[in-house]
Amino acid sequence: MKQAHDPATTPCGVFSVHTPQPLADFVDGAASLNPSVSTTAAPVPAPPPPFSSLQATAILLLGYAILITGNGLLGTLISLRLIQQQAPSIVVGFVQSSYYIGFMLGALYGGSLIGRVGHHRAFVTFAAASACCALGYAVWNAAAVWATLRFITGFCLVGIFTVVESWLHQVASNAQRGRVFSAYLITNYLGVGTGQFLIGLADPASFELFSVVAALFSASLIPVALAGTAPGPAVAHSAHDTHAGASGSSRLARGLSGLQTIYRWAPLGVAACLAAGLLNSAFYTMQPVFMRRFGYSVPDVSHFMGFALLAALVPQWPVARLADLFDRRKVLLCLAAIAGSLSVVLFMLRDGALIEALGYVYVAVAFSMYGVVTSYVNDCIPADERIAVSAGLLLIFSLGASGGPTLASAMMAFAGPAGLYLFTALVMGVLAVLTLRSLRMKAPAPRVADAR
Repeated sequence: MKQAHDPATTPCGVFSVHTPQPLADFVDGAASLNPSVSTTAAPVPAPPPPFSSLQATAILLLGYAILITGNGLLGTLISLRLIQQQAPSIVVGFVQSSYYIGFMLGALYGGSLIGRVGHHRAFVTFAAASACCALGYAVWNAAAVWATLRFITGFCLVGIFTVVESWLHQVASNAQRGRVFSAYLITNYLGVGTGQFLIGLADPASFELFSVVAALFSASLIPVALAGTAPGPAVAHSAHDTHAGASGSSRLARGLSGLQTIYRWAPLGVAACLAAGLLNSAFYTMQPVFMRRFGYSVPDVSHFMGFALLAALVPQWPVARLADLFDRRKVLLCLAAIAGSLSVVLFMLRDGALIEALGYVYVAVAFSMYGVVTSYVNDCIPADERIAVSAGLLLIFSLGASGGPTLASAMMAFAGPAGLYLFTALVMGVLAVLTLRSLRMKAPAPRVADAR
């Protein structure tokens, strides 16, 4: 197949260059000489993905576990460092609340990045920015600067949570959703709990622990980067999601789509997720203050926080199993009642041994709620709304979490260090009432069938 030379199109004084015969001609010629070779050009198969969907999910969780270990260390480290600097409880609460304010805005505006660049690249971007912030704490000591760094870190971390949670909800069926999400929560608490024990590596007043945090944030990039892009349709965006990435990205970025969907299909999920945010952030940030005010040493605080968060692993699978078998609202009501009762006892106690023992049980119960809540909400919503709903759940959680440290510290200023558990008792009491009201007014929420 040769192109004829056209003198009219060739500039004067330029020799005609022979156009090489296309490779396809040789292929066709070879086929004609060998009848066994098909003359129909077969499409070149795409290279297989380096990892299966299950393998890629496991790798993603490995990177997440490394990162969340550093984040667990960082949260407690900041509270201890501020206490060493004689900062009032309200200042500690303000700095730590900045993390959750960034968390909230990340739920509003960070989710659109996932739709544009994909799960893995978004994870890498957020983790790298968090590592840079971790080094900033070692350079500046001003509370205002730390609040700014906490804000940026919160913005990045909620992006990572959105990546992981939306991924898991897409690969899980409704019948297994509670157990799949419990595996994620087990990874979360195992990482956060392990991070607490790293506090003993160096003095919180020095820069070494902040360097450890930055190293862990950076190390989390290694498995995620090696995994490549998300494999298969299980984690690929649907046509609806692709459209949302264009015209609907503003709704996802603002968090309004997911928030409205949750309120429409599962209104109890709004209150329950808000309560989970209040409780989690109050414990993470103010429990070290509570213990230091009662005279516990830094190693004692480190050990308690580590063992308490590891204790949160114990009920995750049993609670998830119960939530898969029964109406999730009944399970939520039981958790709220138990956690509220424990909070009242902890508020009244002054015995150190009992405080620690009941503290372990309280954390195990209270930290089981978020998995039940998110499973309940995802049962009720249409399947094609799950990415937006994941962002919406994190938005609601961050709204509660942004107020948790400040409200808990204000209660502690009013009622003493034990005011932390007066605050959690009030939150649990309100949630129990709302859950009981939902059970009395409505039938069990229908579990929307999977669209697969």
